[in-house]
Amino acid sequence: MSKSQQVDFSKLSLDLSNLRMMPQKSEKKAINVMIAIKPDRFFAVIDSIIDDGYLGTENLIVLKDGSKLIVKEGNRRIAALKLIHGIYKVDDFAIPDSIKTKINELSGKWKKENKQIPCLIFDAKDIDKANKIVSLTHGKGEKASRDPWSSVAKARHNRDENGVSEPGLDLLEKYLKEGKNLTVQQKERWSGDYYITILDEALKTLIKKYKYSKSIEIANNYPKIKYKSSLEDILLNIGLGNIGFGTIRDKDTDFTVPYGFQPDPTPTATATGNSTQGSSTSQQGGSSNNTSGSNTNSGNSNSGSNSGGSSSSSNSNKGTQAPKASATNTQRHVRALLRKFHPRGNRPKVVTLKNELLKLSIKDNPIAFCFILRSMFEISAKSYCDDNTISKVAKNGNDKNLKSLLTEVTNHLTNGKKNTGMTKTLHGALNEITNPNRILSVTSMNQLVHSQNFSVQPNDICTLFSNIYPLLEAMN
Repeated sequence: MSKSQQVDFSKLSLDLSNLRMMPQKSEKKAINVMIAIKPDRFFAVIDSIIDDGYLGTENLIVLKDGSKLIVKEGNRRIAALKLIHGIYKVDDFAIPDSIKTKINELSGKWKKENKQIPCLIFDAKDIDKANKIVSLTHGKGEKASRDPWSSVAKARHNRDENGVSEPGLDLLEKYLKEGKNLTVQQKERWSGDYYITILDEALKTLIKKYKYSKSIEIANNYPKIKYKSSLEDILLNIGLGNIGFGTIRDKDTDFTVPYGFQPDPTPTATATGNSTQGSSTSQQGGSSNNTSGSNTNSGNSNSGSNSGGSSSSSNSNKGTQAPKASATNTQRHVRALLRKFHPRGNRPKVVTLKNELLKLSIKDNPIAFCFILRSMFEISAKSYCDDNTISKVAKNGNDKNLKSLLTEVTNHLTNGKKNTGMTKTLHGALNEITNPNRILSVTSMNQLVHSQNFSVQPNDICTLFSNIYPLLEAMN
């Protein structure tokens, strides 16, 4: 049986096994992941509650497990309230300054009036009924208050509640735990927002490479599997949007070859067939930016762009046409990377600087853009050093310069280059930003401040920003 009653929000526990994300160890980590997956929607919930108060038009769905009240539906609203009321410090999360200001200005009266929350409480024995209501709720496409489940959440519900095999999800979750070529931010975001349907499609090709009969065999054998690094590169590039349905379904090319898999033997050895196979493989190898020698550029140049994924998806019904290429030398691409950049932990100034960058036109304000960009790298590096007890002071007692800080941070991120996946991802970024001859190096950005003659072209910024972005993301 269920009962409806008003409950003090502080007595409600977030669901650490929320289907929107992988299981979390604490509420604080769960809130970080909620923000990472869909920050704009999370911030909109906080804004709405602050502006209008908590509107009790719908009950939260709550499961009573012993003395614990676990929120099955409404986790984002309760997380927002716990931040607003100071149960968790907003400075520990990547919350915009505008929202922090609103929270600090709330009166004691407002907080008192917004403590009691209407809940529909189910006993543990009635969990199936509670889950049924949650499923029906997210079957709606309503945007205002309920966010429809992502494809990952739907797959997780299908597997965990309905007992249906979801090999793509199984592989993704293992990769997020075991993979060495992705950042913490990507792990958090992709645990609830990933192109899972594209991965399912890719597995149909990959099982032939492994000579398996079912996709689940790949998930079961990972990470102790042949072509492990190649498989992880494919998983990374699906998440980045570089591999879409069009890429996978293109009958003229084998999308796995640039990532280290062997090409399928050609059925006939005609000159035309050989020429086609060779040219298509070469073309993919060049466009993927993910051969063993240039894996870093793959992670760099497209790490925030959805254009690769969306263009691939839009081409999914065009037969054997190759997917449209997405230019990386445009302000639009830079903006796409920045919009997907959501710093973790105590990084309020990094968030503020990011928001200022998004307001600038690179074409009209190239120097200002570089000033702010340099600030983002320096503050990010110092924050990372603080988080990981890395000294910011040189042996002579002076503060370490930015180049030295970034080198030490990269060494820490790659575990002294023992983490080969992260080493490949960050190699190009570190080289770009520490090489004094490069346009977006620390030296060049310093010259913008001190030199009367040194300048920079907007096109150069757009082209090279993708190269240094992975290091900025990894530090945050």
